[in-house]
Amino acid sequence: MTKSFYFFFVCLIVSQARADVSPLAHSWGADIYMTNFSSEQEEKIKAAVEIIKKVITSKEFKERVLNYTYKGIKQFVDNGGLTNEEVYLKLLEGAEIVGNTTKNNTMDVELELYQDTSKTIGYTYPHTVRIWMNKKYFNKYTPVKVADNLMHEWMHKLGFTHATVWSKDRDHSVPYAIGYIIEELAPKLSK
Repeated sequence: MTKSFYFFFVCLIVSQARADVSPLAHSWGADIYMTNFSSEQEEKIKAAVEIIKKVITSKEFKERVLNYTYKGIKQFVDNGGLTNEEVYLKLLEGAEIVGNTTKNNTMDVELELYQDTSKTIGYTYPHTVRIWMNKKYFNKYTPVKVADNLMHEWMHKLGFTHATVWSKDRDHSVPYAIGYIIEELAPKLSK
């Protein structure tokens, strides 16, 4: 095989793999403002965002979101009436319900680290761009676990909700399911 043919063949394979993912996925980004984070903690957030980017740009992520099933039907719980394809597109468009509401293909959030002894890992409210992350968990979490939590909370910024009381159904809501997908795929895509 000649070098030029080999190069063409490799480029063809790469372009086909990229074609399997929305062009929006490849340009997805994050604009994050942090409060109460040390420089070391900020690095963990940056690593988590890189993990999210790596997963979102993968064919595996797209397939997992588009083919997600609940009770034998391709759907998420608390999906806002959206199909899996619409959930995927909304995630890529990055149009938060408060703050920067334009479809800018970016996670636009403010993160605040707080200390609490509760079992709450993090939380947010529908009227703010801020996400609060509990230092109790954040400090012991790996960047992969932080990526899961950050993605979960950001799904709320896109307008998705879930039940406030635990149930098996709640784990299939958009925020929980997308967070779990991020956490599950991250180690596989880092190899």
